Amino acid sequence: MSSKTVLVLGSLHYDLYIESSKIPEIGETVLGKKWYPKLGGKGANQAVALSKEKIDINFISAVGNDDFSKYLIQELENNNISDKHLIKINGNSGMSIAISNESGNYSAVVISGVNYKIPENIFSNDNLWKDCSFLMIQNEIKEEINIIAAKEAKKRGVRIFLNAAPAKKINNNLFELVDILLVNEIESQQLLEISSDNFKEQAKKLSTFVSKTIITLGDKGIVFCEKNKKPNYLQAYSVKVKSAHGAGDHFAGKFVSNFIKTNNFEDSIKIANKKTSEFISS
Repeated sequence: MSSKTVLVLGSLHYDLYIESSKIPEIGETVLGKKWYPKLGGKGANQAVALSKEKIDINFISAVGNDDFSKYLIQELENNNISDKHLIKINGNSGMSIAISNESGNYSAVVISGVNYKIPENIFSNDNLWKDCSFLMIQNEIKEEINIIAAKEAKKRGVRIFLNAAPAKKINNNLFELVDILLVNEIESQQLLEISSDNFKEQAKKLSTFVSKTIITLGDKGIVFCEKNKKPNYLQAYSVKVKSAHGAGDHFAGKFVSNFIKTNNFEDSIKIANKKTSEFISS
């Protein structure tokens, strides 16, 4: 359904996922349980979450000329995501190494590779934006590319969803273009340069910059706020976590897919919350 097309601009990574009894401390060696490759990168993860909701996707990212690229392209195809807008660049594909403990929590190291070489001149192509309702962006590619894409989106009346992760200071030139902001608690604190755990106040303050703000708090729930309205809280589902890897991206994809259909901010958060609880416990 072309009226539901989303342009996802973001990272594509070969994820090496390691299951371990614990995440090692500095200087410590731990014997892991098993490892396996996964399709990863915040852009790819969000595109997959959208695809499972039957949303049409234009996915813009980059792969290198290495062996990883073959796996990544095949995995996109397996998830019904076209590589039509995937840019092939000489160099190494992006990758990450994630280590998950018995509680399903994880730590990761990301190497962006050619994701940082996405060219800026592709976004002026009108065909790229045809029937597009949303641009989804994150922080794993160059911010300058996000800004260029967001400006082109605004010219065409396309709404912009920013998942400001990993945590970093956001350029005001990007902030002022964003319609919906998604962050977790650490990212919220870093954006506002505070250490407070009053997330309702943080959501209210962020909503003065971006009209709709969502702060995910893991098993502590979700705080959200619309501009000039009171912040709200939504309790997390109580589930046994198998893995939290990719949970934020899953939430982002499920939220946007429902918001396109309903244009209902609170309902879309509730749906994404439920589907993400199922994702981390399955």
